[in-house]
Parts: sequence; C-alpha cells; structure tokens
Amino acid sequence: MLEAEFGTDPNNKDTDGDGYDDYVEVYNGWSPTSTAAVPLSKSIHINLKTQTLEQKVMGIAISSYKVSSGKAATPTPKGAYKILNKSPKAWSKMAGLWMPFWMAISPRGYGIHELPVWPSGYREGASHLGVPVSHGCVRLGIGPAKTLYDWTPIGTPVMID
Repeated sequence: MLEAEFGTDPNNKDTDGDGYDDYVEVYNGWSPTSTAAVPLSKSIHINLKTQTLEQKVMGIAISSYKVSSGKAATPTPKGAYKILNKSPKAWSKMAGLWMPFWMAISPRGYGIHELPVWPSGYREGASHLGVPVSHGCVRLGIGPAKTLYDWTPIGTPVMID
C-alpha cells in the first residue's frame, strides 16, 4: 500500500538493498530508495473531531491512534505547533498527577502524553480514549504513547485541527 507513496518495489522488501526493510526505513524517517542517509520529514496530525492522532512521514499517515483531547470547558488549542521538549515522566502541578511520555507543544502547558497517573498509582482514562475529557492536553493510550514518544524528535511539527 505505501509502496506507491514512497516509490518502493512491492516485490522487494528492501528496495535499496541496504539491509533494512523499506517499512522500517520509512517508519524511522529515512528514504527506502537510497543507500545514503536521506532523512524524510516526520509530523503529527491531531484531528479533534475524530479524536485521532496520525504519525506521518512526508505527509503520509503511517499509524493512527485514538486520543482524548480537551473537554469543552478546557479545549485543546487548534493550530500549528512543534515538539518543544520531552520527558519520560512529567509532573503536572496544576492537576497533581504524572503524565508519562510527555511531549510539550506549547509553553502554556499543553502537550501530548500517556493516560495520566495519580500519586496513588491509579491510572485515569482508558475508557476515555475517543472522548474529549482532558484539561487541554492530548492523551494517548498505554503503548501508543511510548511508541510515539520514542519516534518523535524535538522539533517535530504538530498540526491540531
């Protein structure tokens, strides 16, 4: 399916013969058609209406996850952002809870993170994915949050609409 988008040979899982599968190269943001280290642009797109987040390479969605964004009283801000900083376990002073796999998109405290964890150890929100209930951040489920965190370098563009 992605072969046509990235110009790879559908009958050869390693089009450029460099020892790496085409999908692995694309997923990690490298050209699958060149043995030289040619980077491909990564980005994140969050659709508030469908409550989904897409990982994109060269503007092409390679993965999609359900999210929970801000509720009506504390909406997730729309617009173009970028990943400003990351922390594997950030503390929210305002909410009084941990936000695993934190990626800041705004100096005003908005970010993308895994389902929050209260000091008691209670993890909030698995049933909330797909429903806007946060205080403005974008929450991902267990697993997808770490996957996205590991994939995303600081500076990655984030579009929220």
